[in-house]
Amino acid sequence: MKAFIAFLLLASACTSHRLPQVNAPADGAEYYQVGQPMAVTQPRLYPDPQGGLGHSQDPDIRVTDIRLTASYTVLYLTFAKDPTERNNNYYGSSSISFNPKAVLASSDGKRTYALLKAEGIPMTPDSREIKNDEKVPFVLYFERLDKGVETFDLFECQSDNYNSCFNVAGMNIRNPLIPTADQK
Repeated sequence: MKAFIAFLLLASACTSHRLPQVNAPADGAEYYQVGQPMAVTQPRLYPDPQGGLGHSQDPDIRVTDIRLTASYTVLYLTFAKDPTERNNNYYGSSSISFNPKAVLASSDGKRTYALLKAEGIPMTPDSREIKNDEKVPFVLYFERLDKGVETFDLFECQSDNYNSCFNVAGMNIRNPLIPTADQK
């Protein structure tokens, strides 16, 4: 009996007490989560080793996740000022909004997908005043990408000296072309 208890103690000491299916550092630093169902509350975190979230011309905007549903292409984004940026007035305020004429464009430029709705950010001409230390998550719903379109860009508007647009290039998502019976 003593040998059995000693075996159980040894076996329990060798098992991990970390949560299964979470590949996270022990110190809780940011990590990448693959395919979590709670996209809004637990979006992909940086660094993103698989890429696909694109590159924004505005350093304050980040794409945190991309999802395809039956009806939509859904982009999860976050607007946040970088407190370490040299020219940033971190304690000031900004005004943000999103252009209702924004589109997703296939990488070859042959097809565009219209913005259908937005959550968490007002549509231009309305705007929202935010403090520069505030982090604003928002969600954009576009027409669903055609099957086979796996690389695309977000084009909100043309940036100028007065406005910085939330344009993002080089986003990727798995969306394979499924051949029909006629194409086989």
